[in-house]
Amino acid sequence: MRTRRTTRRLCWRKNQGELLRDALAKLSPEHREIIDLVYYHEKSVDDAAEILSNPRATVKTRMFYARKKLAEIVERA
Repeated sequence: MRTRRTTRRLCWRKNQGELLRDALAKLSPEHREIIDLVYYHEKSVDDAAEILSNPRATVKTRMFYARKKLAEIVERA
């Protein structure tokens, strides 16, 4: 049997997941691709650079700006 606390926690997680999906959809394709590779597919920066045929520095820069943009979007939500 679920308690109220458990139910609230599940609802909170669901809302957070929806918020993150909506925020990711608002990123540019390049930023979304980096987030997907590094965080969802757990690729290293070097692996992502190789997969995307981009220099390592480009991947790191895109990750920085993608995280920054995500934070801005989530903050406004």
